[in-house]
Amino acid sequence: MKMLSSGAPCRNALAVSMAVAWLLAAPLACAQANATAATNGATDATDLDRVLVTQRTEGYQVYGTNTATKLPLTLRETPQSLTVFTRQRIEDFNLITIAEVLQQTPGVTVQSYDSNRTLFNARGFTINNFMFDGIPTNYTTGAGGNSILSDTSVYERIEIVRGASGLVTGSGNPSATVNMVRKRPTDTFQASTSLSAGSWDYKRAELDVSGPLTKGGRVRGRLVGAYTDKESWVRFQNDTSPSLYGVVEADLTDSTRLRAGIDYLKTGSDGGAWSASPLFFRDGTRAKLPRSYSAAARWNEWNRESTNYFATLEQQMGAGWSGRIAYNHRATDTDSLLLAGSNSYNAARGTGFADPITGLGLAVSDTYSVSETREDAFDLYASGPFQLFGRQHELVLGVNHYDRDLDTIRAGITSRPYSTTAFPSIFTWDGNIGKPTTFNAGIPSSITNTTETGYYAAVRLNPIDPLKVIAGVRYSDYETTTDGYNVDGVFTGQTARTTAHVATPYVGVIHDLSSSISAFASYSDVFQATARRDIDNRLLDPTTGGNYEYGLKGEFFGGRLYAALNGFYMEQDNVSENDPAAGDIRLPDGSTPYIARAGIRTQGGEFEVSGSLSERWNMTGGYTYAYSSNPDGSRFASTSPMHLARFNTTYRLGDWTVGGGFTVQSDISQAQPIPTGRFNATGTPITAEGQVRQGGYVLFDLMGRYRINDNVSVGVTVTNLLDKVYYRNVGFFNSGYWGEPRRVLFNVRAKF
Repeated sequence: MKMLSSGAPCRNALAVSMAVAWLLAAPLACAQANATAATNGATDATDLDRVLVTQRTEGYQVYGTNTATKLPLTLRETPQSLTVFTRQRIEDFNLITIAEVLQQTPGVTVQSYDSNRTLFNARGFTINNFMFDGIPTNYTTGAGGNSILSDTSVYERIEIVRGASGLVTGSGNPSATVNMVRKRPTDTFQASTSLSAGSWDYKRAELDVSGPLTKGGRVRGRLVGAYTDKESWVRFQNDTSPSLYGVVEADLTDSTRLRAGIDYLKTGSDGGAWSASPLFFRDGTRAKLPRSYSAAARWNEWNRESTNYFATLEQQMGAGWSGRIAYNHRATDTDSLLLAGSNSYNAARGTGFADPITGLGLAVSDTYSVSETREDAFDLYASGPFQLFGRQHELVLGVNHYDRDLDTIRAGITSRPYSTTAFPSIFTWDGNIGKPTTFNAGIPSSITNTTETGYYAAVRLNPIDPLKVIAGVRYSDYETTTDGYNVDGVFTGQTARTTAHVATPYVGVIHDLSSSISAFASYSDVFQATARRDIDNRLLDPTTGGNYEYGLKGEFFGGRLYAALNGFYMEQDNVSENDPAAGDIRLPDGSTPYIARAGIRTQGGEFEVSGSLSERWNMTGGYTYAYSSNPDGSRFASTSPMHLARFNTTYRLGDWTVGGGFTVQSDISQAQPIPTGRFNATGTPITAEGQVRQGGYVLFDLMGRYRINDNVSVGVTVTNLLDKVYYRNVGFFNSGYWGEPRRVLFNVRAKF
């Protein structure tokens, strides 16, 4: 991290000082608490898990979460939309990747640009806020993404808070925050293994071993490994992904717990598409190519490697108070050598649309790129009860920080054994083409550094028994800079700099209408800094995204089943656009002046259910309506459906567990140039802007599992049961990416 480097904001140094002081003070607090802990250590350990929400999940039940506010709350007590995937739910439906988890999340749409790039959206906005064990981080996903998300074998549960979560994250979009909570070592020995095989030569193996490392169990460890090797319904593609996770946890005292570990994931994708299927031929007729279509080279490769080193110190401080400091170092490396027939329309050359007879007409697009990301982040907070006016309330105080460098390495293609002006016929393309010569200088052409430090506080007031009021605020210092370097690695200057100092409020009210139903309302917001300036060369204020939410939450069947019905309204402010009064005026750096306007508005409603109707019957899912509009009233985010429903259920009958689910979504669309069927004198197609559309559709899934004995079970999952043919994304570079055909996976699980 560069927090203490010359010129760094003094608040960053203050944040580190607070963290060090807390670490030094922990043993003193521990000594004070030891007398009590010695007599009821088991109770204190349970309280520590409860307050810090680190306990393990059982079945589909969720006992608490603190992702939205850092306060230990149940789903019913949290005044925002929240979905939690427990370990059992992940295993029941064989959810291997974070993308597969989000595909089952109410209100979240998953868009694929090609076979390697995926974008997550909620309520009209991209999801880019993620957490590791509550430590904020930021992933770039979608068309320009170079990040990598971990294998789900690492996680005990995955929590998704929809809407703005600026209290704990600060910057970001008012879409959702995804918190990935890692598995912890267990007090007793346990081991499990899983073997899977299925469609497109899918093969996967998992091993999970956990237990005490010392007599008495004060030191415990866990090791999780997984390996996946699979082909694809898309031609030429083969993916491998080894994953490894190791963690050690130690009770330093009866009230102090230290945990440290590492998780590693490497994904290698050979022959990946890097493009999608053309939607139109050059004469304007629809192009309906097979779902296996790929205009990629067989030698395409997209390698991504990610390693996280982490450590967490948790302290029970007496009087119901607990504290935690957690640190995470993330190192992500990517390199990609890619070629594809490009669907991007070039009017001058007339390329981008293939001929319906010859299949000619696309150009060649290729790239060789290398990047490295290094991020250091920590989160420090303490929470506990206090007395005021004869009633007990709760308070949380904390600070978090991240410092991230994204190095774009000087690399590229030096020579090609092919022409980039004309791609071979898409009808006869077999992926075989000469490989270009590349170079990797190993030094950056640019380094983008992003830092954010946030100080947050929240209180949960208990004025009367049925009423709870949560109020909080976060103050964020944010800065991002981009430095340029020449071919010799010499610094040439700073090409961009953005700063922001923003307070983000949080207010929530929960009123118990009965023993099982509560009404709630909340407001939260986030911000995004901008580098754009006004006509007076002053930096524009950050774009803010506010989220208003209201509704009912309930717990039924003895608390086993959670349900929520809510409405939401989201708005953006201070969105930059070109200043219409600027005319030909240019700023000192040559850029165009901007002004701030009102931005996107999203309104909608949601219903969600999660948990168990009985000991045998589990149910999860929900329905979301969301409509996003531009300031002029036109629809925004038309690539996300206005209506989206997802439900999944399992039922256990003796040694059998059966279940299934469905997804229903309305249409999506996007504007793109469409050939009119007329041609210029040069023979190039004349195009007109139009909307391409994927109509609404329904997908069905099935699962089944048979318990052979107490330790061994076999199962099968089937997704897209009816083999529905549909586009998962349309209009991106004038193409459509096909949704996954029917997939069948068989699985054997054993535990020891």
